[in-house]
Amino acid sequence: MANWSDIRNLAEQLKRVQAAESANCLSDRICVDIVSYLINSGRLQIYRTNDGRTLLTKTELFKEIIEELDAHRGRISLLELADNLEVEHAVVEFHVHEMLSNLQDFYDEQCVLIAGELITKSYIRRIAEEIRDRLEFRGVMTVTDFARSYNLTPQFLLSIINDYNGTLFQIQQDGDRLCTQVFISNQKAKVYGYLSAVVTPISVADCAAKLDIPQKVFTVIIESLISGGKIKGSLIAGKNVFIPTCYQRSQDKYIDDFLKQNGYIEWTIVQRIGIPDPSSYLRQRFPSAIHTKEFTINESVVSQIKSVLEDKSPDTHWIDVSSYLPQVFGAQEREWLIKPLIKNSDYVPVDGYMYLYPAIRLAEHVSCFDDYIREQATAAALDRKKRVGGKVSGGSAAKNEESITRAVDRNKAKTGGVGSRAREIKTKNVKKKYLKKNADIEEDDNQSNINVDSYLPRENLLSLLSAAVGAKAPEDLVECLLDQLLPQIYESFLSLVKSVFLQTADSSKNRDRCLAEKDSLVSTILSIQLLERGSLAVDDVNLRTQLIRQLLRSEVSTFVNRLYLLFAQNYDIEWPKQTKEGEEISPSEITIQLRDSLASIASKMADGSVKEAASLLQQINACLRANAEISDSNGLPLDEVFFLSDDLASCHLGINLSMSLLRTGASKRKREDRLLALEIANQTEEQMVAAARSDDDNYLASVTLAGTALFAQCIAGCPVPVHGKLVPQIAAWITKKLAKPSSNSAPYASAINLLRERKACDKLNRLTEIVMLEAKHHGGESGVSEEEKRSLVDELVTVASGCIKALQSGSPTPTA
Repeated sequence: MANWSDIRNLAEQLKRVQAAESANCLSDRICVDIVSYLINSGRLQIYRTNDGRTLLTKTELFKEIIEELDAHRGRISLLELADNLEVEHAVVEFHVHEMLSNLQDFYDEQCVLIAGELITKSYIRRIAEEIRDRLEFRGVMTVTDFARSYNLTPQFLLSIINDYNGTLFQIQQDGDRLCTQVFISNQKAKVYGYLSAVVTPISVADCAAKLDIPQKVFTVIIESLISGGKIKGSLIAGKNVFIPTCYQRSQDKYIDDFLKQNGYIEWTIVQRIGIPDPSSYLRQRFPSAIHTKEFTINESVVSQIKSVLEDKSPDTHWIDVSSYLPQVFGAQEREWLIKPLIKNSDYVPVDGYMYLYPAIRLAEHVSCFDDYIREQATAAALDRKKRVGGKVSGGSAAKNEESITRAVDRNKAKTGGVGSRAREIKTKNVKKKYLKKNADIEEDDNQSNINVDSYLPRENLLSLLSAAVGAKAPEDLVECLLDQLLPQIYESFLSLVKSVFLQTADSSKNRDRCLAEKDSLVSTILSIQLLERGSLAVDDVNLRTQLIRQLLRSEVSTFVNRLYLLFAQNYDIEWPKQTKEGEEISPSEITIQLRDSLASIASKMADGSVKEAASLLQQINACLRANAEISDSNGLPLDEVFFLSDDLASCHLGINLSMSLLRTGASKRKREDRLLALEIANQTEEQMVAAARSDDDNYLASVTLAGTALFAQCIAGCPVPVHGKLVPQIAAWITKKLAKPSSNSAPYASAINLLRERKACDKLNRLTEIVMLEAKHHGGESGVSEEEKRSLVDELVTVASGCIKALQSGSPTPTA
């Protein structure tokens, strides 16, 4: 350890060194270059001042930055700091950021850098204390005022206020304004005094502007006063309107009194007294009342109407609804209110629900016009007969009937089955044609040219109805009742005119019209007989029964329906009713229910011959029912329905179908039957080719159906009534028949051999499987490629063409 003498020796040595003259003297420039070299090489870490005369180490620079910050009481800008230290701004900024990142190594107080200024935590607290003192003095100030005073950003000041709010001071903020609790208390007193005197709704914005209080603060004050029970009222419309409780009570009292006195209240009245949403208000206040789109109706009004409707007094012939409802109610309001009440009652509305009238009594009033209508209809029919009598000659009528017959004789294959020339007779507009031809021009004239008003004056009808309703009935009620009855009156009048006219017309015209249908009906019978023989040629008992039932449901039903249409025309029966589009139903569309309705109508008619026909109609309907028994003994299965139809045609239509000859004379018509069978086969082949060439999604089903029908005809010798649901069973029967050897004497032997050679049955079964798979997946993929489907279709079409050629060259003998 050195002693004091050693120290004195070292001091003397230093003194001698300093006093001695140097052998080498360095200039200032050389010293500067040496220092610059050392700095650039990294051997020295010092900073030069702007004048270059002073050098600072890093530690010294940190020290001087802290000293400057303390000298400026905790706040100094980086620009001022660089000027005071005479160091470049970038150097100062870099060292300040470094110091802030490790502040505990350089300074014992927290600092922040805000907008190029270095500020200490103590300085921030002093600002918070000054804000507190100034707010306590003034009560309210804006953040902008503080920002202008302290030259700080509003965001930084707000962060200071949020940090110290609740600890150093209690401040409420409304946007840019800052308020103390003392100020709020003073303002609350002002608001309390002001709102205590308010008796009508007032806008919060207007009130806040008058009291010079921020709206947000004003709203908070009102809510606190309302929740504390100091003022009575509520805020509505998004807290923008204050309504005193006394005003609400007066509103409620006014609405209650109005509804009690008048039985209703309009929503516009509720809006005028200051309630913006009358619907919600009224529904909540009067839940048991009736609420429409514009009115609220007291339940007592509805109760009065209900009691009147429930009154079964015989003196109550009608109800004047207007005497129970307010006069301001229109037709729409009356309907909305009354319609649910009469839903299960016997009353019907009249004159836009102005009156209610018993439906039974209204229907009875139609009978008061019967005598008058019958008298006027007779006069109208006689007048029409005089004017129309010379218009049409008998020759022209017969000519027109012949043209109608030719039009009806056009045949059309029925959808869902093939193999019959008479599947569906195109008679969609047959009745219209008959009515519009010259032979029946009298009926057109009766219904289209009769001036009904001239025969049924409204004044006469009103007098008759007024007497039936009662002398005390209002005129407007009687007129409205007549308006409702006029369609029935006119319909009854025109029906009577037509009936009287036909009774006086030449009755032979109806018979001529039916005779024109004879050839077409006979042709249909021959086609059905071929299909019957083809069904009987099937040796599978179950399948044969299903084929006969299918024949009854389709071709036989259509044939019977044509006879029924002629029967209805002959006896002037309105049957069947037209569709909604105004088109008449074709024979193939007539159902068993419609046939039963015709038998029911005929049984109720006064004419004796029509009543006799009703028994025949009922027997025929029984033969056509789905559960009717099919006898395979004592003749052919269709004998009963055919002979009953023959009786109907001969006795009531004047048509002699010679059914006995047609059913027993098959051996004499071999050539005709062969030509008819070939015609049906050609039609089936054409349908098959058309289906194969179409782009329809169900073309496979159509090809399979047509192919099954054609191949079955080749084996059976006659057409077979094939239906879609019977295709798999018929295809199985064809496979079974082709598997057995057959003699050359079999019907169409060459066609059968062609089916065996081409293996047509295998292709047909494969196509049937594909169709069933697609049907099972509801039209989806069957797992079979389109190429395979088209290949099967093309092969079947080729086989079908070969079968047609074989049928044309053969000479079959149809199976009896």
